[in-house]
Amino acid sequence: MLKNLFCFSLSVLISASVFAQGYPFSLPSNMEATINVTSSSKEVYNNLLLGTNTHHFSTTNEKDLINKLKPITIRFPHGLWSNWYDWRRDVTRLFGTETFQYEQGVNKTIKTKTVDLLASINTFDNLDIKVGIEGLTSLNASRKSTTGKGFDMMWTFNMSADGTDFNNGCPETMARYDDLIVRGFEVKAVEMGNECFYPGQRSSIIPNAEDYIARAKSMSAALKAKDPNIKVSIPLLRRDNWANPNWNTDLTQDLTYFDAVTVHTYVGSDPDDAANSNEAFGTALTARKHLGNSIYDYAHQVAPNKPIWLTEWGVKSGGPNAVSVLGMADCYIFMSENQDIFERANWFSVNGKLNSHYVWETYISPSGVERPRIKYPLEKTLFGSAYEIIRLALENTTLIESDVQVANLVDGVKAVNARVVIKDGKTSVFVVNLSNQDVSFHVNIDGVAYTDTAVHKAIAFSTMDEESAMGIDVDPLTLISDGSESITLPKFSINIIELSNASLSTKRIVKEDEISIYPNPNKGTFNIKLTHGEEVQYRIYSINGVENQKGKFVSEKEIRFDINQTGIYILQLEGRKGISTHKIVIR
Repeated sequence: MLKNLFCFSLSVLISASVFAQGYPFSLPSNMEATINVTSSSKEVYNNLLLGTNTHHFSTTNEKDLINKLKPITIRFPHGLWSNWYDWRRDVTRLFGTETFQYEQGVNKTIKTKTVDLLASINTFDNLDIKVGIEGLTSLNASRKSTTGKGFDMMWTFNMSADGTDFNNGCPETMARYDDLIVRGFEVKAVEMGNECFYPGQRSSIIPNAEDYIARAKSMSAALKAKDPNIKVSIPLLRRDNWANPNWNTDLTQDLTYFDAVTVHTYVGSDPDDAANSNEAFGTALTARKHLGNSIYDYAHQVAPNKPIWLTEWGVKSGGPNAVSVLGMADCYIFMSENQDIFERANWFSVNGKLNSHYVWETYISPSGVERPRIKYPLEKTLFGSAYEIIRLALENTTLIESDVQVANLVDGVKAVNARVVIKDGKTSVFVVNLSNQDVSFHVNIDGVAYTDTAVHKAIAFSTMDEESAMGIDVDPLTLISDGSESITLPKFSINIIELSNASLSTKRIVKEDEISIYPNPNKGTFNIKLTHGEEVQYRIYSINGVENQKGKFVSEKEIRFDINQTGIYILQLEGRKGISTHKIVIR
């Protein structure tokens, strides 16, 4: 017995020594961080970067959850199931045959593929399980009645529903569009399929890249004939793929049939997997770099001027733990620094099991089978708590230009990252401390040190694998300090620091409804129209910051580009009423 106990204890110690991780980066001791703020340079924060994937819209509990969350955007349907969505029945079902042949690899070897998750698709079809358009319709109508505007919707369309005749005008796509309009939805953003670069998410109707392209071009043309302002996206790979290594190149030979690129990026490794445990926590803490590489090394290599729709993404190394949410928060800062690249982002997911904002539990069904479900009363995972803080910090804000001086974890990832924002007339600093030490934090505004009062709140963790759940209405932030004392960022922390008496440039951001820019995207000529009659100065920059044009005008101006100047440009307007920044797309 003692021998067995000894062996058991030894095995536990060995297991712990294999999987235990120390902090994966070498940093100087007694670190300090300084943020230098340029208060005259402002940019409106894009709330669509706070989007989520939210599922289930039918039961009272589901509707209450969505109404409580007040999602920035709703993606419908989500994931693989959207490739098999039958809008007429509001179910998931097979389109085409169960197996089909496709061309694999650069040599186009003929392979046979069975549709992914076929058994589940057939179960959903046979049991007539609804995806939820009726519930979503009622939620949208309720939102419109109370706020005057429905949900911002991210629609994912089935690429197989229109059949194998790619010149038929896409009758099912257009009938679905008409149905959504009748239901009271706006249809302004459409993903053409979900992850169709995987053969198992295509079908016998669009088995190869050329079939997908033919359908996507036909669908895009049909939708834009109905509404020229609709934007459509194509799904591109964010990493190498052995089945279709040329997918990204093939889909982007012609750049005219799509407006944006859909990318799905999940960052993380498993700390309990001996093969990658040593990299797991470091991967989460440097998530911004992995997210950036998934764009720069793939989509931007073939479509550098197309905005990114990050309609599925997440950070998880082991679960909803400290490193996962620190990396998550830092990715939101990263996207806010690159709003010329990221147009939409939808965390996956809110009330699904993957990266869920809510705690799940298992229960015994009437048939005696264990099944998972969201736990009630609702409790937030750390993902939910972090998202609540991030949304509080960034939603409906004006971003102020700043730069943090601090040591790097690795090249391209600082130990401390931050954004300065103005919200409701108050100036705050949203800060993530990725390091394993408390960091003295200094604020300089236009070259002058800020030494006035500040209210500092944070959520902080003692270890990298720390997890905690809390009630849905519990404030995840704890007061760290309130006064004029020096600011110290706790180790492993997400912080909001309100600068009570910050003196910033008084120039405001001009509201969007005061400016009209059209058409956008365009083919090299667009117009700027102001609702007021004052003189403004305009400057146009490339995405690399090179000034392209500048000048002054009153009320209205036509801008022309040379025929070969396609790409994304930044338009800045400045006048007596304030400044504004706009993204211009030249095709």
